[in-house]
Amino acid sequence: MQLYGRNPSVFLGRPWKEYSRSVFLRCRMDGIVSPFGWMRWDGVFALKTLYFGEFGNVGLGSNLSARVWWSSLAPADHVDVYSVHNFIQGDEWMLT
Repeated sequence: MQLYGRNPSVFLGRPWKEYSRSVFLRCRMDGIVSPFGWMRWDGVFALKTLYFGEFGNVGLGSNLSARVWWSSLAPADHVDVYSVHNFIQGDEWMLT
């Protein structure tokens, strides 16, 4: 962790296909997360069609000030759309 803390290199994701979606909601992100947050796949491929969002995260890696331009701050009223219940019907198969 000490080495990663000096040179953060873990990214939250990168677009493999057009219309990629990744959202991190209310997560703890340590300093190991790159300040840029997200990594490109190949040049500008899929950057105009993806949605990579964040909302309510905490920790050193959650600072949005250096995020890439194609990262989004998810609006509060959209957060429930990405909940385990709505997105993958988690309440039907996950144990609590």
